[in-house]
Amino acid sequence: AWIWFDDLTGISAMLRPLLFHPVPRARKAAWLYVLGSATLIVFLVQIVTGIALSSAYVASSGQAYSTLLFISSSKFGSIVRGIHYFGASAMIILIGIHAIRVYLMASYKYPRQMNWLSGVVLLFLTLGMAFTGQLLRWDQNGFWSAVVAAEQAGRSPGIGNWLGHFILAGDTAGGATLSRFFAAHVFFIPALIFLFLGLHLYLVIHNGISEPPQAGRPVDPRTYRVWYKELLARDGEPFWPNAAWRDAVFGCLVVLVIVGLAIAIGP
Repeated sequence: AWIWFDDLTGISAMLRPLLFHPVPRARKAAWLYVLGSATLIVFLVQIVTGIALSSAYVASSGQAYSTLLFISSSKFGSIVRGIHYFGASAMIILIGIHAIRVYLMASYKYPRQMNWLSGVVLLFLTLGMAFTGQLLRWDQNGFWSAVVAAEQAGRSPGIGNWLGHFILAGDTAGGATLSRFFAAHVFFIPALIFLFLGLHLYLVIHNGISEPPQAGRPVDPRTYRVWYKELLARDGEPFWPNAAWRDAVFGCLVVLVIVGLAIAIGP
């Protein structure tokens, strides 16, 4: 069945270079390279649980809060909401630590400047997802966080008045605000995340995984690519399975912690 499917789609020709591309042998720092993939795994969990929640959620100022109570009234709904809640926190924590790791290990240097910039955009988009998702509960915490954000944005020079109105979708927070946040949370921001995530992963494959830094070994753009190619030939290893198993183990541990918190504490 796989041979027939692969013959029609050629999917193995696309996946093989991705799975078996060489990466530097990190040794002592190997487990520091699992944060990006763990963030991606949690993002996929957020997509699955978000789709499940949106199937029962009503983005109406008169029904939003009551539909969340309805979802939470069942054990399964409570767990799904809990996974989505703790998954959001985990995603922000992981992407933050990942950015710190990239900075401290100088992985933003040539030729990976665009990797860093696309990652920064993904960080802000993730914060945007957390902010817009908070209002969808339509409780006191979510409502007033949007009002405070609009008030702060309104103090921006020049565009402040327009920005405050854009956030609230009007002069005051109401049903239009909820609809705008729901559209941003479910459609607009996820679309941008997919776009920049595709760019980010492409650049990771194109430029290669950064090697652990070493004192006294500066990055010279004139010779780095040749040096990096020689490093992979001399001391590299295939991503699958030599490095991928660490990503899988850590990603599974993160998901288990999220699910455990959801079952024990709830949303």
